[in-house]
Amino acid sequence: MITVALVLLVAVLVGAILQRITGMGLGLVAGPVLSVALGPAAGVTVVNGLSVVNAANNAWAVRARTDWHRFRFLIGGLVVGSVPAAFVVTAIDGPWLLVTVGLLVMAALGVSMLNTAKLRVSDESRTAMIVTGVAGGFMSTLVGIAAPAFTIYARITRWDYRDFVATLHPVILVANAISFVVKIIVLTHIDTGDLPVWIWAVALVTIFVGAWFGDRLNDRMSSEGMRRLATLLAFAGAATLLIQGIV
Repeated sequence: MITVALVLLVAVLVGAILQRITGMGLGLVAGPVLSVALGPAAGVTVVNGLSVVNAANNAWAVRARTDWHRFRFLIGGLVVGSVPAAFVVTAIDGPWLLVTVGLLVMAALGVSMLNTAKLRVSDESRTAMIVTGVAGGFMSTLVGIAAPAFTIYARITRWDYRDFVATLHPVILVANAISFVVKIIVLTHIDTGDLPVWIWAVALVTIFVGAWFGDRLNDRMSSEGMRRLATLLAFAGAATLLIQGIV
């Protein structure tokens, strides 16, 4: 258990730092690690729980820059996407799901990076916000990673990245909270791998330490640098899902 605890804490620390800077990181870094250490179901559930606390802390810190108009539409779609994902988890073989989601995210990110005006979507498009929310909710409940869907939306709408990150924090907070609730309703229980209380406590402290370090690094990065790092993390998360599904 000590080995699991050390692996968990390192993953949470790195993930919390990246999350503060780019709006994503905890699920992408800790998710795959915990899925291996605790099993897929327990790993995703633990990440959901830690992400709620991490996102709440981050959302409060940057609340002044949050775009609450977009937040409402993104969350509306997110709720819709979470429900079918909970049923899919119980109906379809896990590896196939991981491969499918990984390929779809990588393909969508690749398309979003093409330098063409035809890919531009209006930042006022409610349809785009809702579709993005549905995709994020589905992925959050299914594999514990929602941010890549929102990163794609930010790229094709040319959303200022610091404002995007400020809005993404409360979105991730709601996404993970909904995943917890939906799993309890649909699956009638949540699997946390029987982690001792002391590991949960230390992990929560580590989240705040990571956020502190993230703040210091955030002041030294440009919006474009943050955008590139987030895109790289999204690709890494998709690749991780793909590899997990194949292996």
